[in-house]
Amino acid sequence: MNKHIELSKQSKKLLFSGITAAALALVVGGPHAVKADSVSGSTLAASSLTKTAKTFPSKSLWPTLPASAKTTGVKNKVTTKSDDSIDAWMPDKNLQQVVAYNLYGNPNSVDKITKDDLAKLTNLSVTSELAENDANYYAAAISIKSLTGLEYATNLVSIDLAPNINYSIDHFGPAYALLHSTLSDISAIKGLKNLDYVNFQQCSISDISALANKPSLTRVSISYNGITDFSPLGSDTNLKLNLTQAYYQDVSSNGYYLSSSTPFYTFRYNNLIGIDGKPMKIRVADTDDVQHDHYVKYYLSNWKKNAGVVSSDGKSVTWDITGITPDPQTTHYMTINYKGSNGEGGWFIIPFIVYD
Repeated sequence: MNKHIELSKQSKKLLFSGITAAALALVVGGPHAVKADSVSGSTLAASSLTKTAKTFPSKSLWPTLPASAKTTGVKNKVTTKSDDSIDAWMPDKNLQQVVAYNLYGNPNSVDKITKDDLAKLTNLSVTSELAENDANYYAAAISIKSLTGLEYATNLVSIDLAPNINYSIDHFGPAYALLHSTLSDISAIKGLKNLDYVNFQQCSISDISALANKPSLTRVSISYNGITDFSPLGSDTNLKLNLTQAYYQDVSSNGYYLSSSTPFYTFRYNNLIGIDGKPMKIRVADTDDVQHDHYVKYYLSNWKKNAGVVSSDGKSVTWDITGITPDPQTTHYMTINYKGSNGEGGWFIIPFIVYD
């Protein structure tokens, strides 16, 4: 079960799949679909949900890499399968390509990578002349999913694996400006104590526990992901909050089929934690302007005035779906904004369909 959602037994039958988390892409765009298996949630209090839901069609809300893009970069030369081979301790072949280029200036040099050489690496970055000019290498770089193997890069000072909007447009066209990296697992960097700067903006990250307890960390950029718990950053004693960018998170839960005969539904939102370790404030996202919810303008909860009312304890919302015409082809959204004391936060979206 989604750790952010408390569901009644009856409600569990009404989950539908196919809507994944969405991470917002830059100030000019909307969300890009990214997977969120362990983020966001609520409590549904309803007594008359009896209809078994059909599976909601799975679809991507925003562009993914074109099928023509080669997402494993330059051909990997490694043939051995021994425990010492790079495939054993750094299984993500796309990461191998980026590491090889950063170490040796040549992505063809994957077979040269050793754990000892990784200990010499101080900076790891996607942005480079090769990424700017080689679409296949850039596609590989933004297709990294896991950082496993970087635990041996004990002297890393900076990591910058954020996509570059200009490269995305140049390589794949304007329709791909909102591409996000597939990077979701950063657990391997948990023990790296020399990190001063990390840029994981516009990736697919939900868990930042690996960024905790980093005494040298001063700058963090993790906006446009699917993060709901920022408290690990509170343990970084030298982190400069004015240089910390953790905005525009966009997370979607599974969706629900709801009955128009039950007009009120209460969802309780859990584990929305700020950098200071305190629950973040929530509000109904229903206003399309640049100060409020323009970045989720397609997912606003504005089907009526006061479509949702936040509880006095600030942890739940009671939604009123009266006035919505039942239509199995139309998806509506119960969307809240969550925001911490340092500006960190984003939007939590619950899709739903009124079926009768």
